[in-house]
Amino acid sequence: MQTDRKDEYLASLALRNTLGVGPRTWKKILTHYGRADVAVEHAGQWLELGLVNKAQLRDFQAKSWQNSTELESGAALKRDMDVLLWSDLDYPEVLRRIPDPPALLYVLGDRGLLRSPALAVVGSRKCSRYGLTAAGTICRDVSRAGLCVVSGFAAGIDRQAHDSALEGIGSSIAVLGTGLDLLYPAANRDLWLRLSRQGLIVSEFAPGTKPDAANFPHRNRIISGLSLGVLVIEAAVRSGSLITATTALEQGREVFALPGPVNLESYNGCHHLIRQGATLVRTAEDILVELRALLAAEGMSDLSPAVSSPINAVPPDCRPSRTDRRTELGKDELALVALLEEQGKVHIDALCNFLDRDPAEISRKLLLLEMESFVTQHPGMYYSLSD
Repeated sequence: MQTDRKDEYLASLALRNTLGVGPRTWKKILTHYGRADVAVEHAGQWLELGLVNKAQLRDFQAKSWQNSTELESGAALKRDMDVLLWSDLDYPEVLRRIPDPPALLYVLGDRGLLRSPALAVVGSRKCSRYGLTAAGTICRDVSRAGLCVVSGFAAGIDRQAHDSALEGIGSSIAVLGTGLDLLYPAANRDLWLRLSRQGLIVSEFAPGTKPDAANFPHRNRIISGLSLGVLVIEAAVRSGSLITATTALEQGREVFALPGPVNLESYNGCHHLIRQGATLVRTAEDILVELRALLAAEGMSDLSPAVSSPINAVPPDCRPSRTDRRTELGKDELALVALLEEQGKVHIDALCNFLDRDPAEISRKLLLLEMESFVTQHPGMYYSLSD
């Protein structure tokens, strides 16, 4: 990394890692100065300019950011990771304009995709066959029209969105909720390789950051922030996908929703969005009509005509069986699943005793199993296998 670029990178980390300073604050600072290193050089001006409050300035000047910045930069530079900085010409303007943009992104793949008009696609990990079919058909068609598809690299709808978009000229961007150096979920290894060669993978998080429930709302704002609109394929009323749709509305994005079978609770969130005014989607053309108007207003290139394939309704739930997916699990995770299968609902203390592990380690393993839909948490820290 060149010296001036390294200086800006380290200054960006200092801003991001300062206690009490969040993305809304560093946006004000970076917008005013244009570069993080220039901003840091003039930190004495921040309070007078109304960019920070006294507590924030005190924390920055006390170097609350120093240890974490040294650790993160050391890991990233050792791995020669590519970094997108605020002053870079390919930092997407649509992302700059959200209320809480990232100060930097670690990137792997084709950075040119950051200049492409994009559609975010979100939905359930535990998706129905109908949802997978719809995601595949729509994402393939919008990609062939020139839209880049942005999603979150999870199982289910995310995976299908990425896979299908890579078949078109629009390609796909994956936004991670982990460090860029971690492959999660492990079952997406083949997709990771395809995206790194044909698409783009990005992460706001430091190298080595493991999956954590707190990371995903931060990831989701970037998914919608990179996009002109968000398509919700399959979502329950209380789901991360609906949170992403709400974030998209706050960012001024278009929201699209696919209606589903009325007997599937996993579509209640989509039906709620449609009642609230989201654009009902039957084919890719329903999306392209809306986004062409936005592109024209922004003075951006139009999209190519696309053949909107019909979505064939098929019986729900084509998820691989839990037995098939066990090949993805480690030794401890398999032991937890076997115990829950044998005994039903089990308290976390019993699980810790069974594996002779501390509660923090077991909690992390249970969280991963929960995110992969193997287990369900119940009140009182009890766990069981998911239905």
